[in-house]
Amino acid sequence: MVYIIIIALASGLAAFLVLRRFRPLDAVPSPAPESLLLEETTVTEPIAPGMEGRAEFRKRGSKPLPLRVRAMDPAQAFARGAKVRVIDFRDGCCIVENSDEVHLVR
Repeated sequence: MVYIIIIALASGLAAFLVLRRFRPLDAVPSPAPESLLLEETTVTEPIAPGMEGRAEFRKRGSKPLPLRVRAMDPAQAFARGAKVRVIDFRDGCCIVENSDEVHLVR
């Protein structure tokens, strides 16, 4: 009788461990795009003049968040790996500028 209980507990534990492996981990929810304002990120898909590209945002405790990005100046382009800063969010797309830009607030 004791052996049957031990076998049942061991098989239940094994099933739990196998199912937990395939279940997604409880992750911190992705940040809202509006909370990314003034955040710096790296371009993952190049931004051509007047076109959209992609950037991947990484916030502490959350998985990477890929978003569409577009340059503030339609004539500006950014290559893959360029550092950019989010300055606005319009129509589901983040508007970015070069992260070296300096803005003085008065």
